[in-house]
Amino acid sequence: MAISCSDHNLQSFISPQLQSLDSCKSLSALKQSHAQHLKSPHSQNLNLTTKLVASYGKFGDLGSAHRAFNRHVQDPDVFLFNSLIQAYILNSLHRESLRIYIQMLESGFFPNQFTFPLLFKACSSSFLLSLGIQLHGQSVKFGFDSNRFVAVGLMDMYMKNGEFGIARQVFDRMNDRDAVAWNALLVGYSQNGMAEEAMSVYNRMQTAGVEVDCVAVASAISTCTQLHFLHQGKRVHSYVLKSGFSTDVVVSTALLDMYANSGEFDFAYQLFQEMITKDLVAWNCLISCCAQNGLIEDAFELFTKMQCTGLKPDGSSLAGILPAVAQVGALHLGRSCHGFIIRNALESDEFLMTALMDVYAKSGDLVVARCLFNCMHNRSVVAWSSMIMGYGSHGYGAEALTLFEEMETNNIKPNYITYIGALSACAHAGFVNAGQSYFRRMVDYHGIIPRAQHYTCMVDLFARAGLFEEAMDLINSMPIEPSPSIWGALLGGCRIHGHVDLGRHAADRLFELKSSDPGFYVLLSNIYAAAEMWSEVRNVRRWMRERGLRKPAGWSSIEIGNRVHCFLSGDKTHADSNEIYKKLEEIMEEIRLVGYVPETKVVLHNVEDDVKESVLKSHSEKLAIAYGLLRTSTGMPIKIMKNLRTCEDCHTAAKFISKITCREIVLRDAVQFHHFKDGICTCQDYW
Repeated sequence: MAISCSDHNLQSFISPQLQSLDSCKSLSALKQSHAQHLKSPHSQNLNLTTKLVASYGKFGDLGSAHRAFNRHVQDPDVFLFNSLIQAYILNSLHRESLRIYIQMLESGFFPNQFTFPLLFKACSSSFLLSLGIQLHGQSVKFGFDSNRFVAVGLMDMYMKNGEFGIARQVFDRMNDRDAVAWNALLVGYSQNGMAEEAMSVYNRMQTAGVEVDCVAVASAISTCTQLHFLHQGKRVHSYVLKSGFSTDVVVSTALLDMYANSGEFDFAYQLFQEMITKDLVAWNCLISCCAQNGLIEDAFELFTKMQCTGLKPDGSSLAGILPAVAQVGALHLGRSCHGFIIRNALESDEFLMTALMDVYAKSGDLVVARCLFNCMHNRSVVAWSSMIMGYGSHGYGAEALTLFEEMETNNIKPNYITYIGALSACAHAGFVNAGQSYFRRMVDYHGIIPRAQHYTCMVDLFARAGLFEEAMDLINSMPIEPSPSIWGALLGGCRIHGHVDLGRHAADRLFELKSSDPGFYVLLSNIYAAAEMWSEVRNVRRWMRERGLRKPAGWSSIEIGNRVHCFLSGDKTHADSNEIYKKLEEIMEEIRLVGYVPETKVVLHNVEDDVKESVLKSHSEKLAIAYGLLRTSTGMPIKIMKNLRTCEDCHTAAKFISKITCREIVLRDAVQFHHFKDGICTCQDYW
């Protein structure tokens, strides 16, 4: 059909107008462009209005979008309705978008192949499955059941609502499955944690000769990561190299994540170095990998380098670092993260603030942790639980339980993690009756089914208090098989109270479970040694050798001037060793004069007492304390981190040292925090 001169004139006007709308980078620019269009003779053009509605939706100005739509309310078409539906979906107003669809039907317009994918997206994003099923029926009624666009939208909706079987049926009924349809199935399985199904789809794609693109490859790699299928992941990597997908940043980042999570850190780092384009996700992935592998300083170095490239870190960048910083108690790094959060106005991110609060709590600064908690405007159950755990780990059991009650007063319902914090606090503080009461409340009032962690806390509570009959009754009545942590809690109580027979029984159960934790063997050895059963001690040590297990070396660290100084027992490698040992001799002599007596029973070797005293004197905690006294200002608290449980002698010595030096000593060991002040510890000698 011939095109008239007027049609040419209209087309020559509309094309540049549409381009000008596309080029608008801000809402104000869009409104200026709109104002110019209103002056033109073609301001009522339907294509322009459709584009305007979409553009306003993109910038979140639904009022202007609706006003533009209303200019054509007498003569709209399906494309204009689709544009308004999409504008509402872009702004997460999914129910409202469905009302626009109803308005369209009532106006006498039929949906097209682009309408239903939009509506299915609304139903998947807001989990309106029942409405989605009705729309599915309408898509069949209107003859779109075999349309690829509609089918892929349907699959996505069903996947996101957990209806994987129906999604698979939609896929199987498709006559023309292209790579988009296969990808929808593969990505849907992968993103919903159905890794084995996702891998099966990828393998079927390869067998069927379906063209595999970057989306499918990235999903396959992610699936290998979930399943820990490193060998198959390497095969996919080989395909990536052959197909030329290695330049795709999403594929490269997925490979980076796979190798990092498989412990192949050197290979992951090499892959990162070879990446042509490194986006924020790739940097965050490597930073998180370093942090999770204990390479905290390396993680921070990468964090700094990333900013030098011009990329701005986001919440995810810190989210990968903060838990690891908390684990090692590196306070100066935690403060650095805190400064970054303030400078970048991220204080409203509750997840980050909770993680930061955890850093301060685990680094020994409970005061700052509580200040952060108090400043949080919206405290979720995660924030409350974290603060409760913080108090419990520091030996402030009463404060932890007070906070628990305050949480319920604020109508925040505790979850299973909250109860782990409360029960753990009771165990550390020796609150047996309170612990039993909270356990009953958890089950009877909140309907939470106890997990292994809750039973571990209760066994720990009873065993620490020497209530072994109650501990065994609980273990024997549990509806789940006792885990190694439960038997380990019982074994720990047996060590405290010198219960040899029950300790042997707990250890036997642990060995039956094939536990490879050397700490349990050490506990049993300590029980025998305390009872002077030296032949049994030798047997345990022989078992450890036969199983290739070694007792972890005990170390203590102290952070001074943004540098962490680490000490082993009897350590003389520090540059200031002579000065440290001289100071230690002075301190030990001073506390002897005010009543300190070495607790030689804690040296679990069959040697003379003078040898035991010499061993005790150079324990890593004491070396770290001595260095702290040398290098920190008078009156400043001394904060020590230790990887193992502190011994009774170091605990006693720390109490005396805190008294004669008028210093607070904060010691975090493998069990809990100890705050020594004026000769008293917050644990009340119960740990």
